[in-house]
Amino acid sequence: MSKNSVLKCKIEGLPIEEFALVLDHIGNDDDGKKIEVLFGALAMQRWGINLNLVEEKLDMTNYPKEFVEFLNI
Repeated sequence: MSKNSVLKCKIEGLPIEEFALVLDHIGNDDDGKKIEVLFGALAMQRWGINLNLVEEKLDMTNYPKEFVEFLNI
């Protein structure tokens, strides 16, 4: 069974808030280890997260440093 939720976390020390779908079991990775969180490409794009494949780490240089809130008046 799955349910919708909001994921609030920190990635590389930076706050992230994203809609999430909670599943009982996602699956295992290539090494057979249980996958606990799967962060999708659209969420990575929204938060400016890139992959540094050479160093096998996340590149957070495009993380938004200013947040703008628009009010519908």
